[in-house]
Amino acid sequence: MKLQRPLRDRELKIIAKRLNQLNKNFRRQIWFLLIWTSLAFAVGIFAYFKISTTNELFLLLATVVIYIAIGVWVTGKEYLKLQKDRRSIVFLKNKNLVTVIEVASDLYYELKEQEDEGVYYLFQLPNNKVFSFGGQDFYPNKKFPSDKFEIVEGRGINSEVILLEIFSCGKKIKPVRVIAGQDKWHMINNPNYP
Repeated sequence: MKLQRPLRDRELKIIAKRLNQLNKNFRRQIWFLLIWTSLAFAVGIFAYFKISTTNELFLLLATVVIYIAIGVWVTGKEYLKLQKDRRSIVFLKNKNLVTVIEVASDLYYELKEQEDEGVYYLFQLPNNKVFSFGGQDFYPNKKFPSDKFEIVEGRGINSEVILLEIFSCGKKIKPVRVIAGQDKWHMINNPNYP
């Protein structure tokens, strides 16, 4: 069953953790800029005492300025990305609305990962329906797959996925069948695939 609901404490904790990670990344970028600029000055000062002509001095100054500009550009680019991510997370938090897919089923097929596409699942639902999902965000763990779980998705300002989590609240179950290798690709490429 698909529904929308407000954020719960567990989702708010995940969002807070991501905001903290963004703050740490920003501090790392500031340290990168400081170290990068200091190294450019240090190399420039060292080279200054080794030059003998005015042309070499101008070349040295231009090189130091270019290196500092590269550091500022990289830091600025990362800063803008971090700010965009922060705005999207805050948007989701203020919107306080996520999409939830609740699944209750003890029958499923597991489509094993062959390269790096992740694991896919086919869960049998009531009324002869099948719920198909998977990818790199859905690897099995000690609680999932289970007979009762929910997939929570939260989107940011530009509809980008900010939050995508599985929360298991049932007992762990084993697949009815595991499909791997070429059989998996034949099934997925079949026009009758769910």
